[in-house]
Amino acid sequence: MQSDDRSVDLYLRLSLDREGKTAIERQEADCRAWAARHGLVVRRVHIDRGKSGYKDVARKGFDAATRAVTSGAVRTLVVWKLDRLTRKGTAEVGPLLEEFERIGGRLISVMDGLDSSSPGDRLALASLSEWARAEAETQGERIRHAKQYLRGRGRWIGGQPPYGLRVDAGSGRLAPDPETAQYARLIADEALAGRPLVRIARLLNEYEIPAPRGGLWQVGSLSQLLRAPAFAGLLPETETVWDEERGCRRYTGQVRPYLDPETGRSVAVGEGIVTVDEQRRIVAELESRTRSRSDGRKRPVRGPAHLLTGLLHCGVGDCEARMSMNGTSYVCQGVRLGHTCPGARAMAAPVERAVVAALLARNPTLVGLWERSAIPERRTLLSAAVERIRVTRAPGRGYRFDPEKRLRIVWADGERRME
Repeated sequence: MQSDDRSVDLYLRLSLDREGKTAIERQEADCRAWAARHGLVVRRVHIDRGKSGYKDVARKGFDAATRAVTSGAVRTLVVWKLDRLTRKGTAEVGPLLEEFERIGGRLISVMDGLDSSSPGDRLALASLSEWARAEAETQGERIRHAKQYLRGRGRWIGGQPPYGLRVDAGSGRLAPDPETAQYARLIADEALAGRPLVRIARLLNEYEIPAPRGGLWQVGSLSQLLRAPAFAGLLPETETVWDEERGCRRYTGQVRPYLDPETGRSVAVGEGIVTVDEQRRIVAELESRTRSRSDGRKRPVRGPAHLLTGLLHCGVGDCEARMSMNGTSYVCQGVRLGHTCPGARAMAAPVERAVVAALLARNPTLVGLWERSAIPERRTLLSAAVERIRVTRAPGRGYRFDPEKRLRIVWADGERRME
C-alpha cells in the first residue's frame, strides 16, 4: 500500500476511563497541534480506553495503530507520550522500532520531543521505555500492597461500586446510594420474582431511569449487576488464570467474591442491595435460563410461555392428549397431529381466568403471591395444586366458554370437581 508522507495516525490510551476525565481529549489536542505545526494531516485516530499499557490485555487500538505503519498505510505514528504507547519496556518497543525503521516508518512522542527516525532519539526512546516499565512495576507493587491492606480491613479497594451503592468517605465501606438504591432494590425484587431481564430493562427504560453510564438499560448490564459480589456487600476479585503461551497470569473477566487467604471465607465490604442468600437465588434463577453448548458457550433455555401449557388435556372421550397454544386458543395436540379425535378447543383468556379463579378460591392465601409473580412462578404454584385440567368439546359454534360444562380440574389432593 502506498502511503502519503503528509498523513499521520494518532494513538491515544487511557488506563482508567472514568466519567468526566478528559485525558484522551487533551492527548488528541496536543497530537493534532504537533501535526499541524509540521504541516501534516491526521488520517485516523486509534484509541484504547480503560486499557493497561503494562498488563497482557488485548488492545485493538494499539494493534490497529502499529499495523497502519507496518502495512504502509502511513509512515508516521504519533503518541502523546511514550508511556501511552506501552509500558512493557524494550521487549515491545525494540521490535516495534526495528520494524518501523525497516519499512521507513517513524514513531513520534510529542511530550517527550522524540522522533525514532533520529538515531539519538531512538536511544532515548529505548531508555524511556524501560523507565516506563520500571515505573509500572513499582506502581503495581504499591497498588497490590494497598489493596491487600484494604482487603484485610474489609474496605472498598477502588473502582466504581455497583449501581445503587456508594463508598462511604469515613469508613471506606459500601453504603446505599440515596439517589439510586431504591431503583437497585426494585431490580433485585423483580429478579427475585422471576421476571425476565428484558422485562426489567423495559420497565426501567419506560420510566426513564438512566443506566449507570447513562443511556438505556440492557440485559447484559442487568445480569452483570445482579451477579456482582458487591451487590450483596461482598468484596469482589477478578479471576485470573495461568497463560502457558505468555508465561504469566491473565485476567479472565470473571468476577467472584474475594476469599480471605487465612479463613477461606468471603469478606464483607459494607451493606449491599441484596443479602447473600437473595443473590444466590437470583443467580440460580439466571443460570436456569441458560444451557451450555458443546463449545462452552451458553444459550437461553426457553420454557413454556403460556400459563396452562402441560396442564390442559383434551377431555373428549378417552383422548387425554395435551393441549397447546395455537393463536389465541388452547388446542388438542391430537387434532394438530392429524389424529381421529374431534378435539377440544378453548379460548385462552376465559379458560385461564376460570382456572386461576378456582385456584385462588381454594387457596386464598396465595392471592398476594400470585399477583406479584410472573408466568414461571405462577406455573409452579399451579403445578403444586393441580394434577391436570380436562377441557371438553363445545356443543356447537358460537357458545361462550362455560367452565361448569367444559372444564374439569383434577386437584393434586385427588379431589375432582367441575368448575
